[in-house]
Amino acid sequence: MANLLSYDASGLLGFILVLVRVSGIVGTAPIFGDANIPTQVKVVLALIFALILHPFLPPFQIPLQDVASYLLLVAGELLIGLVLGMVGQILFAAVRVAGDISGFQMGLSMANVVDPQSQQQVSIISEMEYVIAALLFLAMDAHHIIIQAMVRSYDFLTPGNVALGNDLTQQIITLSAGVFVLGFQLGAPLIVSLFIANIIMGFMARAVPQMNIFVVGFPFSILLGLLMLAIGMPFFVQAVRMMFEMFDNQVMQVLELLRG
Repeated sequence: MANLLSYDASGLLGFILVLVRVSGIVGTAPIFGDANIPTQVKVVLALIFALILHPFLPPFQIPLQDVASYLLLVAGELLIGLVLGMVGQILFAAVRVAGDISGFQMGLSMANVVDPQSQQQVSIISEMEYVIAALLFLAMDAHHIIIQAMVRSYDFLTPGNVALGNDLTQQIITLSAGVFVLGFQLGAPLIVSLFIANIIMGFMARAVPQMNIFVVGFPFSILLGLLMLAIGMPFFVQAVRMMFEMFDNQVMQVLELLRG
């Protein structure tokens, strides 16, 4: 491990650049950047990763002409870390969308819990599916991809070489739009079945006006939703697994676009 006390000014400034990029990844990446993980733990993790990574990096030049140029480098390194970390968060956002839509269709929109990640009330179904996705993320060693992204990023981008262009913006927009597509695909079995059930209950309400459809419909929607969740859970797990298998390719695409 490098001895920071023996570094010259250029070495210390280079280490700070590495620490900023790693901190951006740790602060926004899935699991590492969760709000329920104490800030002190995130700081220690970022420092440990930076201390391990820095001695093995190829030497790079640090411009020392003025403070403004160095601060611009720091901002670029932080941007790289934030972008790489947010790629994984987009996948988890799709799981949130699937759970929110499913919970709303089941009639559980009022039965919410406080999510420590967003500090907002979310559907119980959304929180359950998020926990399952997080466990799969760890079981598949997908968190190793985040650590690999820290190392690979220096093969593509040395400090000061980040390129911000229309291609990168388009890729981020595409990934963000894919949240809704993936969300509907993950929740499709439950969403479609409840939609068909609502249509049937609508016809029943028209055919038998004496029947109180609200008294019958709410318990039926919840029961059918729970049943579809139990039946469709293996398919949900497989779909989430396939989604996380794309994580590595998405990170590499973003790195290519950051390099320009």
